[in-house]
Amino acid sequence: MSGADNELEHKKKKKKSSSAKNKMKKKGKKMSAAERKRRRRRSRRRIVILEWTLVACGVLMLAGAGGYVIWNLPSLKLSRELSAGMEYTQEESYDAAIEAYENALKIDSTSVEAYRCMAGAYLDMEEEARAKQVLFDGWENTQDEGLLEYYCTVILNEAVDEINRDAINPGTIEKIADVLEQNALKEEAAELLDTACSRWLEGADTTEFDFRSYEQIMNRLISLSHAAGMENVRDLVSRFGWLGAEELKVPMEYVDTYLAVLENANALSETAERSEMIACLHKIKEVQAEFEGLFREFDAGNYEAAKDFLVKDSYLQIRDAFIHGTMEYWEGATYIPVSREYVTIKWKDGKCSFAFPDYDDNENTAGIITVWGNEMLDNGVQRSSITYEPAKEGDNYYPHTEYIISYMCSNVQKERSFDYEMNYHFETRVLTEEGMTTTMIGDWGGPYQWQKTY
Repeated sequence: MSGADNELEHKKKKKKSSSAKNKMKKKGKKMSAAERKRRRRRSRRRIVILEWTLVACGVLMLAGAGGYVIWNLPSLKLSRELSAGMEYTQEESYDAAIEAYENALKIDSTSVEAYRCMAGAYLDMEEEARAKQVLFDGWENTQDEGLLEYYCTVILNEAVDEINRDAINPGTIEKIADVLEQNALKEEAAELLDTACSRWLEGADTTEFDFRSYEQIMNRLISLSHAAGMENVRDLVSRFGWLGAEELKVPMEYVDTYLAVLENANALSETAERSEMIACLHKIKEVQAEFEGLFREFDAGNYEAAKDFLVKDSYLQIRDAFIHGTMEYWEGATYIPVSREYVTIKWKDGKCSFAFPDYDDNENTAGIITVWGNEMLDNGVQRSSITYEPAKEGDNYYPHTEYIISYMCSNVQKERSFDYEMNYHFETRVLTEEGMTTTMIGDWGGPYQWQKTY
């Protein structure tokens, strides 16, 4: 196609386009003003509807989000869990109730009501130990005095129940002391403590007394008595700080224990009776210390050790005190046993005395030493003697061996004469069901030693 043809074609298209525009202009001129106004109003209404639709959707979205937030507010969630727990408790669905209270505490670990309700559920289940633990944990976490008082009330109720059932034990007293240590319900606890101590001591077996528990209880009471406002506990320590039984069996390992209790109580309030008992216990310790070394030697079979012991001033004073009736506290006459297992303390007319069990009375003896406290003169000279009986072999009395060692003035057979002089005798007696065999060694260890068996 030539250039002239192209130009002609372009002119035709331009003319055609101009003709279309002119037709549109003519058509627009024919649309009335009312029609144009109606169209504009319709268009505006569509816009308003759209706007309101968007606003409504926005409001609904906000309302839904707000409802979700309100539903999940911690305070409302806590309230729902507590309400659920209470309903479960009323229905006796205790496991579900406790789970609800645990959920409540996960929401708010300081919820006093959750701790209180959970403890109540455990009490309904008769699980007092768990209830007490919940209340104590709640008090520690919240420091709420109401929870502490609830905790102490549960403890005191347990103690009252044990007292009413005549089932008092050291644990009963320990529970009440726990309450006093918390400084809560002091008046009620102190009164109950007095009752519990009285009942426990009244029912105690003085032949098999529980000194370990007694020591623990008294140490706690003495500690409490030093706290402010505990005057009633100090009075309690004074009254129960000694055991005024007519006879009291005290294992030797608890002599120091009992002595410490008495001395601590006397430091608070000194009494004549307690001071008398303290002096008696010190005498027991003195006697044990005197014979301790000799027991060790005899247990090892070294009877030669008795030679030095029999002439010691301290032993001669013991012997002479029994002979002349001047021995203080230690009870006995003629043959007075010393043992290491226990001692019996006696109380009569405001006076204290003690005695050790002899071989027959002490079933589990580890050995008995017997002091000869009788007047036995040889050529006008007082004899110094002791007997030793070793530990029993089994439960039977037989065979029963006694070793008797004496320092005495005796007739010593010399080469050409008999002379009285101080020397040792060693006698062994073996007792069986058939009879007794005695072996006597005169001038034991001396140059004129002799032996005879009969």
